[in-house]
Amino acid sequence: MKKKLIPIIIFTFIWAGISTQVAPIVLPSPLRVFYTSLFLLQNNYNEILVTLSRLGISLILTYLIGFILAFGIVSSKTLKILIQPGLLFMQSTPIISWILLALIWFDNKYIPIFIICINTIPILVLNIVSGMEGIDKKILEMADIYNISKKDRFYKIQLPSLVRYLLPSTEIILGSSFKVVVMAEVISRVSNGIGNGLNIGWLNIETDIILGWTLIIYILSFLVSKLILTSLKRQFRRYL
Repeated sequence: MKKKLIPIIIFTFIWAGISTQVAPIVLPSPLRVFYTSLFLLQNNYNEILVTLSRLGISLILTYLIGFILAFGIVSSKTLKILIQPGLLFMQSTPIISWILLALIWFDNKYIPIFIICINTIPILVLNIVSGMEGIDKKILEMADIYNISKKDRFYKIQLPSLVRYLLPSTEIILGSSFKVVVMAEVISRVSNGIGNGLNIGWLNIETDIILGWTLIIYILSFLVSKLILTSLKRQFRRYL
């Protein structure tokens, strides 16, 4: 933990040194940004809650749609042929292209949710499919021979393999989702959320506001990821 703090401390000292040589509008001091972040947290918690709710809805939809698609691919070769190329196309298309298309297709308030789903569903589905297809066929054959029930087969054979792929994919999804949802809010110019706060700071040329929101995004992204991953690892620790 201490080793991880060393680069942050060094970066903060360099930032503080540069901020003394330039105008605050170019680069405010770390202390000023810290106090601005506290002010934003105290007075704009509704904006934070809106972004968190968009993130939560997006993740629920991602896992709901993702599991349906993944199990469809695993259970049917026809569905695999139809769905998998589309997922690979979604994964390789730049996010900015999806945002620009979403600006044409949807009302602005739905764009962040759409972008998160487009960005995360391929990651989730392809990892679940890898986990399910990675199960040793001989073990499944043994389960058939000994007439192991579908429930026991799922919990004792399929779920352990699935969890080993699901947790890393969830870590990737959580690591990027908060930043992506805020980026979508900024570009789509929604009237609320953290992205709206960043837009206001940019329009008013308030660098401390932009950096203050950036610090909040970093902290919230870390806390949300840590909370969810710790909970999942505790829940599935016997399969790890």
